[in-house]
Amino acid sequence: MTSPCHRCSEEQQDIFSRMLNIFDTQPAEELPRLARITRTFFQVQSVVISLVNSERQWFLSKDNFPRQEPSIEFSFCAHTVSANAPLIVTDTLLDARFAANPLVTSDDPIRFHASYPLCSSRGTPIGALCLYHNHPRTFSDDELQQLSDLACIVQTVLHKVEMQAREAIAQERLHQSDYISQQIFFRAAIGLALIAPDKRPLKFNHALCDMLGYDEETLLALPVENVVHPDDLPGLISAHAQLMESDMRECTQQRRYIRSDGSELWAQVSISVLYNPDGSKFGLLLALTDLSDQKASERALRSLSQQLESRVEQRTAELRQSHQFIQDITDHIPAIISCISPDNVLVFANRHLRKLIGHEHDSLYQRDIHDILRPQEVELFLPRLEESRQKQQPTSFEHVMDMPDGQIVTFHTEMVPAEPPELGTYILSTDITHLTVLRDQLAFEANHDHLTGLPNRRAVISYLNRLAGKKRRGALALLFFDINNFKYYNDQFGHDFGDRVIKTFARLLRQNTRSYDFIGRLAGDEFLMVIHEQNNLNSEIRAITQKLKAKIEKPVTIRRQTITLSASVGRAILPQGAPLNANELIRQADTAMYQAKRRSISSP
Repeated sequence: MTSPCHRCSEEQQDIFSRMLNIFDTQPAEELPRLARITRTFFQVQSVVISLVNSERQWFLSKDNFPRQEPSIEFSFCAHTVSANAPLIVTDTLLDARFAANPLVTSDDPIRFHASYPLCSSRGTPIGALCLYHNHPRTFSDDELQQLSDLACIVQTVLHKVEMQAREAIAQERLHQSDYISQQIFFRAAIGLALIAPDKRPLKFNHALCDMLGYDEETLLALPVENVVHPDDLPGLISAHAQLMESDMRECTQQRRYIRSDGSELWAQVSISVLYNPDGSKFGLLLALTDLSDQKASERALRSLSQQLESRVEQRTAELRQSHQFIQDITDHIPAIISCISPDNVLVFANRHLRKLIGHEHDSLYQRDIHDILRPQEVELFLPRLEESRQKQQPTSFEHVMDMPDGQIVTFHTEMVPAEPPELGTYILSTDITHLTVLRDQLAFEANHDHLTGLPNRRAVISYLNRLAGKKRRGALALLFFDINNFKYYNDQFGHDFGDRVIKTFARLLRQNTRSYDFIGRLAGDEFLMVIHEQNNLNSEIRAITQKLKAKIEKPVTIRRQTITLSASVGRAILPQGAPLNANELIRQADTAMYQAKRRSISSP
């Protein structure tokens, strides 16, 4: 089988290699978490997050996938990347592309596969989020949409690393450009000097040092009066002030300088203003040429000036491109992203925030957040924003918001102070509604019996341990219920009948329990009830057990079988102020229950 992937350009290969190097040296902590969440959410055997090119496949993260990276010709992900489209294989043995694949024919075969492409910030497919299972299964349109949403989150991590790779390339190019400029400065045939706005010399090149007969360190330390002829010094100072304080960009003068041996040097001095990318003045560039070489020196100066101006323009263009790149990236991240200045002015917003506020353009920038957000949102965000600024530390929190379209959405918001603080505070709000629902569901299932819906043994122990840490207003009792003849019901009528007996008993307990008491299923046919003393505990226990006995011991029909339920009950009393040991209290109630059961059996 040949590789289904196409070869990418040299630039793409460079970015791809740098991304792999970043993942090798700085593993993304988010990816293993996302892989685990994905496997739990879809209930599949394995999840893999991969990068793929025309030569091979790399695992960025895998959860419960026992194999190493397959060769590219046997890779499922390669098909997803090649087509730049989801790949759903409900039964690999029925798909001609994969039926003979070693991953399918092995002792531990892959029988189901679903994957979604992961693209670079420029839309090029570079990897896939893959699901694997050892049995065939269906995959609905809703599940495909959910896989797409999770892939979008994974893509956000990849885009962050891709941005690092692109920034590294840009930095290398800038470094190369800076290095070339330094060489031009120091190797120029004319004398060059950089002068600060306060008239301090910053740098001299070798040609100027040779012209004046000093090394650079000595020349930087000399007062200007020792270098410039006294008669020409006022004119040079005046030119400096005029260039720094007016709109003039350059001027040319003929001035005399004093060499180290005391001789005079006549030079034509061309003075140019150098600008920072923001348009402010960086300082002055002085170019000195011996008048005998005037023409040659003028050509070198023009070349140097053009390169310096090109450098400023290049940096300015790169800054604009960088800003637009960040805007484009954040506009496609599934989150609300903004930056708030120290005086609470909005200085950046991605597309999702602009759409939420109702401004699809930049007109909301430089506006106070009080004029943009609703009062309840200002009340929610502003105190946390101020706290993050004062502590100069990131802060995060979860909150619920009523959206303009009527939806109620749960967000996870992070506030990160910029460095330096004058740049503001970055705010990232991610919609975690689906994750919180899943989290709450998992928490419920972990603490409740799936058959009856009552708290399970874990929840019962947790409840008693919480009581142990609180000051109680009165005594409490633990009742231990064991359904009589339950084994007979199971053996005689089957386990489904037994399950219905359990559910019926649990329903009767729930319907006849006070709201402030607690019931739970311990295991099998065993149930617990915690009774909190209100007036007289013994009287309350007697009333509750009599009521339950009357309700439980009525004939009930289950699967066309009429039976009369009963239960053996044991109790353990914990006086007010006595220390509570959950396991010991349960043991005492259990012992009392068995004593009660033996008494009922031995009674005529």
